Parts: sequence; structure tokens; C-alpha cells
Amino acid sequence: MLRSALLVCAALLLLVIQSNAQEKVFVGDVPLPDNVVSPSSAKSPFLGTWTGKWDERKNHILIVENVSDDGRADVVYAVGRDPHNSGRWFRRKAQVEGDTLQFDDGGFPARYSLSASGRIRGVFDGNKGFAVLQRQDLAELLASPKSDWFTIGSVEFLKTDLVEDGRNVRLATVLFRPDGPGPFPLAMIHHGSTGSGKNPRAFDQVWSADWLADILNEKGWLVAFPQRRGRGGSDGLYDEGFAEDRSKGYSPEAAVSLPGADRALVDADAALTALKRRADVDDGKTLLGGMSRGGVVAILQAGHKPQAFSGVLNFVGGWVSENWGDPETNPTLFRRIGAFDGPVLSIYGEEDPFYSVAYSKTYLAEMEELGTDHRLHVVKVPGHGNGHWALFVPNLWEETVSDFLKETD
Repeated sequence: MLRSALLVCAALLLLVIQSNAQEKVFVGDVPLPDNVVSPSSAKSPFLGTWTGKWDERKNHILIVENVSDDGRADVVYAVGRDPHNSGRWFRRKAQVEGDTLQFDDGGFPARYSLSASGRIRGVFDGNKGFAVLQRQDLAELLASPKSDWFTIGSVEFLKTDLVEDGRNVRLATVLFRPDGPGPFPLAMIHHGSTGSGKNPRAFDQVWSADWLADILNEKGWLVAFPQRRGRGGSDGLYDEGFAEDRSKGYSPEAAVSLPGADRALVDADAALTALKRRADVDDGKTLLGGMSRGGVVAILQAGHKPQAFSGVLNFVGGWVSENWGDPETNPTLFRRIGAFDGPVLSIYGEEDPFYSVAYSKTYLAEMEELGTDHRLHVVKVPGHGNGHWALFVPNLWEETVSDFLKETD
């Protein structure tokens, strides 16, 4: 085992040294060789330039320069900076078989598969990393070498009926559209909090989940990730249950937390109204989802307008964590599923530092006592204490979610 790991490290080091010896060009923080080839034929669907992110954070470019008749492929693999490495690239051989491209000598453990959405999905080192990439024009990429190329969804601003400080509020929304003119059924996925709420810089981060969005696009949904007031570039003040002194972050008191959840619901309903006005969104029921506090927002919204929604995907939902906050807050909010009669799938991870499985079951039971069609899927996320990030390890839930979506299609 140790010998194999050392051989892999040595091979990667040699590739980095070789790549650094050649002149580079940069797209954002991702280096590319200056003699990269743009394929002139389309004899393989993998041929061309693909951009996206590993694990929603590390910029990534894959360029398949050539595929021979026997499936041997010449590939440029490039990634941007992370906390441990500067950006790097290397050329490597890969093998194309059907809808899969695999680096073929075992020294670099990455595999890519074609998606029915027209994108490709990458898996690194036996499900340790995940990426969704979309096709790009290499000439355009090099002519405008900025970081925007790595975002899969498009950010648009929804004009809403919300008013703050005398002005109408626009909500930034990340949209993933299937191919074609539509109209499409809508899936709306809600973001969570920002940890303790003490870091205002986190309010500006735009949240989405590429792999989940691609699965839904494959099945025909238009997917929207609305950013609530004051989050991700949206207008207005982010104010979902803060202490009187905002520098102290979120308040643990139910008298503050519960109105904060109500404010989030108002934003969610405003986003839904604006999205339903779009010509590419149909007038049928909407699929809801969310992560962490976003899972709670989805539960609240389904209970608030039960006839408007087909189902709920709740990833590790909770409003206040197990060892912080009023213990009645989460049960109170989950009871508000009310008369919603669609299916609810809850996915929770073992060793979640905020919402343990045992604790989560206590408030999920509130829905079940109301007769909600609820099912729980528990996963074990690799690494210690990583259960809260189950959404970003799709091999743990993709099959379960796909089965669930058949009920709401």
C-alpha cells in the first residue's frame, strides 16, 4: 500500500515538473500549456474543452485533444489553487469506452462519464472528489481568461414583490436549464446558514450544488438555487435570526430564531412567485429541496402552500444545532409541514457535528406523527465528523434520490 502511494506521488511530481518546464497560460487560477490543441473533429463526444469545479471549490479544466479509433485519448488535465498546491496541469493518456473516459495507467485516479444533460461528471480516487463540467469553446476561453468560466449554472436576478427601504428586492438565483425551449417543471433548492453567522464575508458566497442540479436537469427539471435577502448578491439585509448585537451571530433564542425562519419563508415564496412568471417554467407543481437551514425552509414552504409542491428533498435539515439553541425550535418548525401530502426524503449523515442522526430523528418524528409520507436515508460520509456535508458526496445518495424522483415526476 505504502509503495503504491509513493509511486503515485512520484509520478505526479514528475508530471508537475514536466508541466512547469513548458510555457503556461492561465484561465483564472488554472494554468494550461501554451500549445494546447483544439480538436477539429467530433468523432468522440468527449473531444473538446470542459470546465467546472472539483467539490464545488477547486477550478478544473479538462481538454480532450484527440481520440483514436481504439479509444486512446490525449488529455490535458488542469486544476487551480487549493490550500496545499498552486495550480498545475499535465498531459496524460486516457481510454474512452462507451460513455466513460478513464486515465488508463492507474497512476492518476480520475474517471469521467457523459451525462444526459450534455455535461460530463468526474469522480476522483474512488469517490473522494466529484466534479460536473460543461463544454466550452477553447478560443473563447483563452480570449477571456477569467474565473467565471468555472461556474456551471447561470446567475440571474429575480424581480420580486419584496420591498425593503422603499425599493423592490432582487434575489440572485443560480439557474440550471435543461436543453430545449421548455417550459420545464421547476425544482427549487434552498441554501443553509453561514455557520455561526459571525463572518459577514460568508454572506456574499453564492451557493449551489452542481451534481444534484445535473441529476435534475437530466430528468427534465429546471433547477433554481435562490439566494435569500442579503445572501449571494441578493438585495436587502440578511436577517434570519440574528442576536441584537449582529457581531455575535445567530441568536439561540426561539423568540428570535422562529421569526428568522419566517423571514426565510417569505423570501422563498417571493422567489417561487418570480420563477413561476418565467416562460421556461411550467405551471405544474414544484419540487423542493434544501440543505441544513435550507432543508427547514423547504419543509416550511411545503406546509405553507401544500398544493404547490410535488415533494421535498431534505439534506441534513435543522435550524438550530443540537448543543446550541432552544430545543423546541426544530420540532416547532418541522411540525409546520402540516397538511402536505407529498413524499419527503430526508438524508442525514452520521457524525454530523450540528445535527446527529439520533437528535434529528426527534424532530423528524414530528412530521411522521402528522402522517407525512416521510422516509429517512442515513449515510456515512468518509472522514471524521463530516456528516453535515452529505450533499457533496453524491455516490452515497444518488440512487436513493433517483428512485424518489420517480414518485414526483
